[in-house]
Amino acid sequence: MNDMPVGLMMTLAEQEQAMRRFAALSAEERDRVVDQARQAASRKEMQSIVQSLV
Repeated sequence: MNDMPVGLMMTLAEQEQAMRRFAALSAEERDRVVDQARQAASRKEMQSIVQSLV
């Protein structure tokens, strides 16, 4: 997996359940989430990506 965007790490840190789910994903699924996070243009979009994990 490539480097995670800081915004993704911060948002995951705020939501423990989402962080646990992210950690349980396969490498391919995590890469997909990271790619989505790189495309996020706002904090709201990032929160939506992270919330989709819950």
